[in-house]
Amino acid sequence: MKSAVLCRREIFRRKNRGSTLAAALALVFLVFAITTVSLTRIACTSTQISMRHRQTTALFLAEAGIRKAGQQLSVNSKYSGETGTALPTGTFDIKVKAEANGYMVTSTGIAKSGIKTGQKRTVRALVNVIRPGLFKIKKWVDNP
Repeated sequence: MKSAVLCRREIFRRKNRGSTLAAALALVFLVFAITTVSLTRIACTSTQISMRHRQTTALFLAEAGIRKAGQQLSVNSKYSGETGTALPTGTFDIKVKAEANGYMVTSTGIAKSGIKTGQKRTVRALVNVIRPGLFKIKKWVDNP
């Protein structure tokens, strides 16, 4: 009887041989899959955050161009704009067109980017000069 029990145990061991290896490989595969998905999501989120940062920087640069144009127009009514004005975060271009009720100023901000072409944002606003050194911005339009 003792030999019959030993025989059954031996048969059971031989039948299940390698099942631990299969379970370990399945676990490694599962961990690998979860890690891959997590890293992909992190990379995607990082790219979106970087793009949003460049868009916001370009908007701030365009706004700086509008404000510079307003300041220049309040001192010099013949100011027509400028291109390639550099700031630490990028550049902006300004175009000024005289109108009956003020000056239509279009400013394009271009954010610096180490890898891709810089993100652009354009802002158009109506600038009224109240007196020398003082101006008012009206009708602000983002990405006209």
